[in-house]
Amino acid sequence: MHIMPQIKPITIYRLAWRNLAQKPFRTTCLIIMTLLFSASLFGGSILTKNLNDGIAGMANRLGADILIVPYGYEKELEVALLRGEPSTFYLKADLAQKIEKIKGITAVSSQLFIASLSAGCCTSKLQLIGFEQSTDFVISPWMKQQLTARLHDNEVVVGSKILADVGDEITFFNHRFRVAAKMDSTGMGFDTSVFMTMDAAYNLMKTADLLSGDVDHIRNYVSSIFIRVDHDYQPKAIVNQIMQKYAVEYNLDFVMTKVMISDIYKWLNSFSVIVYTLAAIFWLLAIVVIFIVYSSTINERKREVGILRILGASRSMLVKMLFIESFIISVIGAIIGIIFATIVLCAFSMLICQSLGLPCINASFSSAITYGLIVFILTLIIAPLASSYSVLSITRTDSYQAYREGE
Repeated sequence: MHIMPQIKPITIYRLAWRNLAQKPFRTTCLIIMTLLFSASLFGGSILTKNLNDGIAGMANRLGADILIVPYGYEKELEVALLRGEPSTFYLKADLAQKIEKIKGITAVSSQLFIASLSAGCCTSKLQLIGFEQSTDFVISPWMKQQLTARLHDNEVVVGSKILADVGDEITFFNHRFRVAAKMDSTGMGFDTSVFMTMDAAYNLMKTADLLSGDVDHIRNYVSSIFIRVDHDYQPKAIVNQIMQKYAVEYNLDFVMTKVMISDIYKWLNSFSVIVYTLAAIFWLLAIVVIFIVYSSTINERKREVGILRILGASRSMLVKMLFIESFIISVIGAIIGIIFATIVLCAFSMLICQSLGLPCINASFSSAITYGLIVFILTLIIAPLASSYSVLSITRTDSYQAYREGE
């Protein structure tokens, strides 16, 4: 007995899929247009969110209102803070004791920067920073777990991107140190920095022959001084006092953290405008291209619509079929675009932030889902909106007339 194969019923959805499959080049071009929009909008939004969170975290937890550096080194300090690029510079350490007596200053803490150069002495190229644990208010807010005891000279605190965990050993200039604590992700140069006691930093510089000149008095120098100002006082007024008393003697420069962060926010706002303008251009371009493609195929589709009308398909069914085609294009383009942008961001987000020279923290999973849903919904509008005129104009035509016009 011969069994006839089961024939699947023809549905509007199956027809829509078949129509798209029969025109692979046209379908691919339309999907690429929607893909570019969703990828640019999602990728740009997440990158902006990462930068915004990084800057906000820096502003909230940096703690210092004024940073003092040797004259001409303010840019080096900003680069070291934001990007973690190794730097080495010095000013006289006794300045910290003098300025802490100024009214309005609530805390003063010094740091010593050592650039770990790419040589056989070190496991990696990064910034080594000596800090005063007793006076520190810059590093401690970023600790994953607070140090329960005083840091020893053979111990270090490592940034979040350092490939070492608590208890591991890490080597610099042939000196081995045990990791006592690890920091949270800061989005700043701290992520690729290693912090040690001032004594350990001085000993490292001396034994590794990193300082020329008066080596015996190496402890008289630091790289920067961080100052916290009372809320009732203006940092600018404190800077003016320090400049009048000590600027010439110590050859100083100043970095105002509020000004620095304000400048970064201004840049970020400009960056956001560029991102969303680019996304809007892609959105409009996608609509225009899809409109042109659908309009240019009206005659071809009229014959198809005429045959379906003759076979009994209602006008509403045809409208539904054509809109389903455009909806499928939007869905595929949105999904591929978001996935593509996610892959690129996972691989290059931090590299992009570093190249921009800005602090950056990866957006949370919930934020990524929220942005993804918003972009997905916006992308779904593109193809149906662009094809609406052509769809309605085709289906308004009488069935026989549509068939004849399509010939």
